Amino acid sequence: MNKYYLIVILAIATTLQMWGQTQQQDKESLKKTVSLPEVVVTKNKRKIKNDTISSTLKTDVPLIEIPQNIISISSSLLKEQGAFVLRDAARNASGVYFGLNNDVFDGAGNLYLRGFTQNGIFRNGLPSGDFRGSQDDEAIIDRIEFIKGPAGFLGSTGEAGGKINIVTKTPGNSKILNATITGGSYNFYRASIDLGSGIKEKGFSYRFNTAYNYQQYFVDIMESRKYIIAPVVQYNFTKHTSILAEYILNNQTAISGSTFTKFFPVDKILTDDRRANYLADSGLPNSTSKSQNARVVFKHEFNDNWKITHQSSYSKTPAETWSFLSEETYNAVGFDENGKTNRLAWKSFNDNKTLSTQFFVNGKFHTGKKIKHHILVGTEYAISKDSTYQTFGLKSFPFDVNNLQYGLDRKELLDQEAFLDYKSNNNFLALYFYNNVKIGKRLSVDFGGRYTHNQNETIFDTDATKFDQDAFTPRAGITYLIDKNTAVFALYDESFVPRSGQDKQGTPFKPIRGQDKELGVKKNWFDGLLSTSVTAFHISRNNMVTQDPADPLFNKQLGQVVSKGVEIDILGNITKNIAVSANYAYTKATITKDTDPTIVGQLSSFSPKELINSWVSYSFPTNTIRGLSISLGHTSIIKRATNTVGAFIPDYTKFDGSISYTKGKITTRLLLDNLTNKRYILTGDIYEGNVYYTEGTPFNFKISLSVKL
Repeated sequence: MNKYYLIVILAIATTLQMWGQTQQQDKESLKKTVSLPEVVVTKNKRKIKNDTISSTLKTDVPLIEIPQNIISISSSLLKEQGAFVLRDAARNASGVYFGLNNDVFDGAGNLYLRGFTQNGIFRNGLPSGDFRGSQDDEAIIDRIEFIKGPAGFLGSTGEAGGKINIVTKTPGNSKILNATITGGSYNFYRASIDLGSGIKEKGFSYRFNTAYNYQQYFVDIMESRKYIIAPVVQYNFTKHTSILAEYILNNQTAISGSTFTKFFPVDKILTDDRRANYLADSGLPNSTSKSQNARVVFKHEFNDNWKITHQSSYSKTPAETWSFLSEETYNAVGFDENGKTNRLAWKSFNDNKTLSTQFFVNGKFHTGKKIKHHILVGTEYAISKDSTYQTFGLKSFPFDVNNLQYGLDRKELLDQEAFLDYKSNNNFLALYFYNNVKIGKRLSVDFGGRYTHNQNETIFDTDATKFDQDAFTPRAGITYLIDKNTAVFALYDESFVPRSGQDKQGTPFKPIRGQDKELGVKKNWFDGLLSTSVTAFHISRNNMVTQDPADPLFNKQLGQVVSKGVEIDILGNITKNIAVSANYAYTKATITKDTDPTIVGQLSSFSPKELINSWVSYSFPTNTIRGLSISLGHTSIIKRATNTVGAFIPDYTKFDGSISYTKGKITTRLLLDNLTNKRYILTGDIYEGNVYYTEGTPFNFKISLSVKL
């Protein structure tokens, strides 16, 4: 029996055993600590988790009745962990891994879910528009939803592993005014303000967030600064009809370089000076990223059962990054046996423009006395333009690992020649229908599908290719409620990724198709204070493109990758004083078909085979040290595959923690990262005996002071 089946059987058995024991507890004592729809610890006013999904996921079905693993975490948990960007928040959901980090702006690039790389980062249910990864900051995040599996109700295209939806801050039910200042290691400084009015039954309301962030790094001569402005205005015509307008500006600048990636032989990794920065120089021009997003939303509720939503967004995300490469390899700066190399300045300009619009209807109705329908019908259209332009310096400069010297003449670095010019214009139109049918009090059947027509034009230098592809992606699931807090589910869901190009015979490539099959059990404990889920999945990814063995100059469509595994998620409060966010993922993605038979059976993914996270918080009782809480967490990453068959990036375990104290409206928090000061590889790859990697940050701390008025 496979390892992951043993794990899921054990986890389900443990869950059911805990369930049986919990039924004997005094539920009335637990109800006093709960406020729905979001769980709140009433004595410390600390939101632990979200019991419901956001409206931006388009479905009105209760979370426990959705046949899918969806984890929703709140902004308060991000603050507690010091998670200022999406990459830092990944620890709160099973199997979420961010791969090779290219530069300081690549906050959420190279995302892996369930063993497959993803382009599925959404903002408020709309494509984020940044093919480099989300640049969102904690200042604008209200919650983050990790959706495992294709989730056609959210987006048209994307890998079968899943998607991430970032829900931004909008006007709430009451006034808000929060101010926070933070300082810490490596000259880290941050200030943020969150203010807003309560929503009126008729009239204007608003929310305004802004933040400024400055930091240096543990490596030499590199620093960055960022500022965010995010105003939101909402007008309610009545309590049933509203329009909302939102704008987000995220402006970032990196000085003296944009990355500190290293390139060493396998036997020399993590042995050099930790502070050494081989890809930077004070002579480099500033690297910049300016992400802008505007959104308009119109909602109207006809009654308690029917409502319509229309939303549109436009995003623009230009970024220009500067760094160095080795002249000998045109890769990250590496050194010969004498510790010497020649560096070339390198510039990359990336840009994305995306316009997206959606219209959908949610409805509820009965057929007969015991059958209730939750339907979702909608359409969406999006058009995006991506471009990448890269240049290399005409002059190289000697560089010695044993005698690092910086301060090159910027004029000489600006003398560049073109290397790559790439453009991609893509648009799609989608129609979808989903129905969740509740039969009686226990059984739900979820079914539907999405039809998508995709058009793409790719221009590489002066060569242009065009293609149109259509796909229907069905979805069918079933949920059975053992009781109101316990559900078991099964799901079949499909996905597709448009694919350009053709084989040697001129036959256009088919889109990449994914089939996701999964089953699981969900459980809410202590009247919703704590949620657990166990999910086993099997995903096949077909029509993959591989090198043609008969002619290496061409590709051939044949390959298949199968990913299977198990996920365990625990989120919420065990008691009124103990909160936990913990998860485990076992993922095995292997090549099952390929033109090269020698790689069949090999691991195909850069994501870890095992990924374990924990975060446990203890709030002292009011009769001891009122307002004091301590937290301790860890991350373990095991067996990360690389491009070299049979070679793995070294495993690591890292510990973090925090201490906070609240008195009245003031909260002081100490954040501690990498408590053991471990040297470890955050992300990387192995190529011809050399490791291309980014090192994790040494022990560091941050201290914040927050005031709620």
